[in-house]
Amino acid sequence: MAPITQIMYFKTSSSYLQDPARLISELATTSSADKIEGLSKAYLGFETEDPSNAFWVFGKSSLRHTTPNCVELLAEWTSKSAHDTYHQTDTFKATQAAARQVFASRPTHTFAGFSDASQIFSAPVTEFVTFTLKRGVSMDALQPLVEQLQAKLQGTPKFYGSSWAPVVDKPNVVHGVLGWESVQAHWDAVTLGPLKDIIDEVKKIADLWLVHAILTRYTV
Repeated sequence: MAPITQIMYFKTSSSYLQDPARLISELATTSSADKIEGLSKAYLGFETEDPSNAFWVFGKSSLRHTTPNCVELLAEWTSKSAHDTYHQTDTFKATQAAARQVFASRPTHTFAGFSDASQIFSAPVTEFVTFTLKRGVSMDALQPLVEQLQAKLQGTPKFYGSSWAPVVDKPNVVHGVLGWESVQAHWDAVTLGPLKDIIDEVKKIADLWLVHAILTRYTV
């Protein structure tokens, strides 16, 4: 089964904003990340639009959110069932106590089957975007536009690649992650021309949400 990426999105605590490195270290130690089967890599960072929002991206060989003052956490798992099994372990329960120092709200969870996105998360800037179908619209109308967008992005200056996938258990939502040299490079690419034309078509049938984050690889 292909890896699944988990995205956790939540408000950050004041303690996390003041000293994220310390709390991340404590959380990683408590969670015994090396004992979580399949966990291979993690990326941590803050949203560029509002630096009080943060992202965590975790890589797993088996399973992988934004509003003001939120954190995004991404984890790759071998399957969603692997994620569910982990939630029954003592390690997970111990992690929750440490996590309360970091989270200022109950996290939301999103799962999507991205292809290998390491280059995207390692880019200077990562874009997170979702397309949510409007009422009465079929995914058959959106999917060709996503494919056109992905194809047209190839060769775009200062672009590091993209990956798109339906959100698990939300058949009306497509999630994308894209790597850029900078936030401005993204806006320069989509302000005019064929990319803008495709995005304008997407907006007719789906609601668009996006933010950017600067991520750093974290050794688990």
